[in-house]
Amino acid sequence: MEYGFSLPKSTDGEALIKFARAVEDLGFESVWMGDHIVLPTEETDQYPYTPDGRFVSRPDDPQMETLITLSYIASSTERVAIGSTVVIVPYRNPILQAKMFATLDVLTKGRAVCGVGVGWLEKEFDVLGASYKDRGPVTDEYLEIFKTLWKDDEPEYHGQHYDFDGIYFAPKPVRDGHIPIWVGGHTRRAVRRTVKYGDAWHPTRQSPEFVASHLPYLKEFSAETGRDPDEITISLKRTLHFTDIGLDEGPSNPSNSALIASTGEVIEDVKACAEIGIQQLTFDFRTPDIADCIRTMEHFAEAVAGRV
Repeated sequence: MEYGFSLPKSTDGEALIKFARAVEDLGFESVWMGDHIVLPTEETDQYPYTPDGRFVSRPDDPQMETLITLSYIASSTERVAIGSTVVIVPYRNPILQAKMFATLDVLTKGRAVCGVGVGWLEKEFDVLGASYKDRGPVTDEYLEIFKTLWKDDEPEYHGQHYDFDGIYFAPKPVRDGHIPIWVGGHTRRAVRRTVKYGDAWHPTRQSPEFVASHLPYLKEFSAETGRDPDEITISLKRTLHFTDIGLDEGPSNPSNSALIASTGEVIEDVKACAEIGIQQLTFDFRTPDIADCIRTMEHFAEAVAGRV
């Protein structure tokens, strides 16, 4: 089992670097960051991962730009993978977006991970001039464009939503023109997108049992398309909070399937994930307090990771 942790929401650069270095020093594999550019002034009911559709972040939560922040963090680490969990693909021009990930990959000597999603917050699409209705097909085309730009000497693409030719694209990613693509989402369409374009399926805010229920379909669709399902990493991202080490309780309405439990229960959960076939776990936190986040990771490293 491999483990990654998401950056807490903070505008304190030194504290974020301290967090990222703690992830690395504790022997974990990856540091991640989500993606929101704006939040609506009116409460939303579109969030897929809470019973009432409310988004648990406050409107005044700092929404740092994902790729810039990851680049800043990467410059202070040496080993951990640096990934987006997940960047909302339709929000940014595909050529510029591919360039940003390729640059991050080159500067980190091949540590970038391109975690992608289609997005869910309609207001955010509206103010960015992106199509909420077409977000699925646009994402698929943009992923094809990423792969073309990263691999081909003279890339070109002619699709329904984007069209270009007659260009060079350099530098290429370090790993033979490839940056791992981790596909977020919990629907069958997200599973199909993973099989067609991805290196990992990376659902968020779901239970291990939910992931297990979708693995037969992943294998079935892989067989239909000639893909080896063993090539696809199975990941799961949830909130982690230990109830028995004296940490602040955090928000009162955590999203579905958060892992809020005692140390022993967390151990059993991680073991169950491994038995299901989940190979990677990514965690975020109930609190923005970076000291508490680091304490959570330290306890996980000492009391959980070594016993699974």
